[in-house]
Parts: sequence; C-alpha cells; structure tokens
Amino acid sequence: MSTLRRPAAACRATARALRTWAIAGLWLLVAPPTIAAAPDPIAGALTIVGSDTISGLVLRWSDSFRQQHPDVRVQIQAPGSASAPIALLEGAADIGMMSRPMSEDEAETFRRRFGYAATRVAVAHDAIVVFVNPDNPLEAITRRQLDAIYSSSLRCGAETAVTRWDALGAAGEPAAHILATGRNSASGTSEFFREVALCGGVYRPDVVVWPGHGATVAAVAGNREAIGYAGIGYVNGLVKPLAYAPDDDAPAVAPVMENVMNGDYALSRLLYLYVNQPPERAPAPLPAAFLSYVLSERAQALIAQEGFLPLAPAEREAETHLIRATMPP
Repeated sequence: MSTLRRPAAACRATARALRTWAIAGLWLLVAPPTIAAAPDPIAGALTIVGSDTISGLVLRWSDSFRQQHPDVRVQIQAPGSASAPIALLEGAADIGMMSRPMSEDEAETFRRRFGYAATRVAVAHDAIVVFVNPDNPLEAITRRQLDAIYSSSLRCGAETAVTRWDALGAAGEPAAHILATGRNSASGTSEFFREVALCGGVYRPDVVVWPGHGATVAAVAGNREAIGYAGIGYVNGLVKPLAYAPDDDAPAVAPVMENVMNGDYALSRLLYLYVNQPPERAPAPLPAAFLSYVLSERAQALIAQEGFLPLAPAEREAETHLIRATMPP
C-alpha cells in the first residue's frame, strides 16, 4: 500500500507546485511593470530683462517653450542690454538678455557682489546694418566715414567731421545735412557700434538716439537726410542697407546672412543670455530648462523667423556643454 500512496502524494505535491508556478507566471504577465516616478512638471514664473534687440526672439522662444510647459509664465522687459546686469545684481531677473558681452566693469561688479562670474550662454548670431533713406544714392560706407559722421573723437583715421552728404560722394545731394541717428546709451547695439565702427570713440552730442530699433528705422525711412543703424532682424524695405568696408582699401560687403555666417561682414556679433548661477548650488529648474530649450534644434529653428542666424552645430554643442557643466540637472 505504501508503494501506491507514495506516487499519489508525489503527484499531489507536483500539482500544487505547478499551480503555484502558473499563478506566479500569470502575475508576471498581468502585473504592471514598476515605473519610476515622473519628474515634477516645470511650472512657475520666469522674468527675463535686457536687450531690445533679442526681445522679439526671446518672446517667440517663450511662446514655444510654454506650449511644452503650460504652467510656466514668462515676463519680458526690454529697456536695453545695460539693464540686464543690474537686474541680475538686484535679483529682479532670472535671465538677462544682452546683445553684447558684459563690460569689464559690469562683470567685475557682479563678481564683487557674489564672488563668482555670471554664466554667459551664446544663443544666436546677429549683425548691425547701416542704412539710409531709399532716395539716398549712397550704396556703401567705410568705417572711417562712419566715424567721421558719428564720433567726436575721430579715432578711425578721419581728419575732420563729415556733416554733409556731398562729402561722401552722394551725387545729387550737394548741400544736404547728414542727420545721424542711432540707439540710446542703454543699448548693447549702441555700445557695439561705438566699439567696432567708431574704434572705441565717443559719440557726437548731436546724434539723435532712440530707445528701440524700430524707431531708428522709422526715423530714417521718413527723412531723406538721415542715416542710422540697427540689428539686421529689424531692417526692412522702408530703408536702404549699405555695404560696409572696415578699411578704405577693403571691398564693401553687403549685410546679408551668407556674409554674416562666413565672417565676411565685419559688423556681426553674438547674442547672449546670462544667469546668476552659484557654482556649488543646484540650479533653479525653470531658468535651467529654458536655457537648455533655446539651444535645442526646435528653438534654433525659430531664429531665422526673427531675422537672426542660429548657432553652428559646433557652437551649439559647446554652449550645451557649458550649461551642463555650470547648471547640472
């Protein structure tokens, strides 16, 4: 009998084991996989202060960024590049936008206040275009001529100031006075133009200045005797761009995107975003996310719609590495 009971008991034990394995296998099939907790959604308010030049592009980026993060609110103030370091110093901005690098004084003031440098991220290419009224016959201009029109210091080689169009060879304008217009002192464009086109000189006191690029373009469009300068993204068919030569014996180069990108056009520059990022502290999620976004392919593809040029792939990679090094996730 015992020889018969042993197989029966063994069969029952085997059946129980099979049922256990089957239940376990079924659980593996139907049980949901373990999922890591989703990261907290990006939300909050982002304040960006600074350059009028880049403000339209930053607004476009902000609208696109908020499509991905609808709980984000973005406030943009654009009184000029000079306001960006001040806003960062006072904690009134999360990001500063500038059409030039911080000056030595601005950078040193920031470093003295916080003990470290502000983080600077290049985000796009721009160019300054010199333009006249469409009725003006002039087609090109040199740096020496611009310096003679705009500056009182004449550091670029001019012997005397130029105040009439006939002195520049503008046929048909023998007695017309030159009305020089430009940007106000808070503008990074004004500072860039002073440094590059005026050889670091001093503006003449009679130069008419405006708080924005659009106002400068409008002033020249409405006055045959006027000359002005603005970012390439703001120049339209209401004015005539001039080809520019950095030296009298150099060829004048047209201010078109191809010449800006290949380096032939001398009045070109980078546009920047700055943040106050302590080196030993985790970054604020919202500014870090926005900076990463503006270097993405999606954001860089929007740049041309504002009249600027995107970073080259190698430039974008370098700036992305900078963000990861100074603002790690």
